[in-house]
Amino acid sequence: MRSVTPGTVVFVGIVVAGLAGFVLALRAWFKTGQSMGLPVWRKLLFSLGFLAVAGQVVLFALSWTRIGVDHGLFAAWARFVYPSFFVAVVLVLAGKGSARWWLLTSSCLLFVLCFFIMLTP
Repeated sequence: MRSVTPGTVVFVGIVVAGLAGFVLALRAWFKTGQSMGLPVWRKLLFSLGFLAVAGQVVLFALSWTRIGVDHGLFAAWARFVYPSFFVAVVLVLAGKGSARWWLLTSSCLLFVLCFFIMLTP
């Protein structure tokens, strides 16, 4: 039986925190986000930011598929990590309330995870 290393514990903790942040943002958005009285343009930008963070969740999940083994697919996957992060952060900042902070946290953690996945040999 293999022993659990501190790096594994940190990695699993970041994964759980990133995905839990996304779920909590979704919950907060449905609970209070749609009735905050924001202008339409801010609601639209925040909704697009939410989709951008959801794209980051998908990118993270894709890193565990066949993409992680095939170097050509991995390079194509890696090209989407940076733009998805920058778009998500800029668009999420247009929001208001706790959903914005949960999405920012989730986006940053998912970016860090994807970045470290890109660095692994």
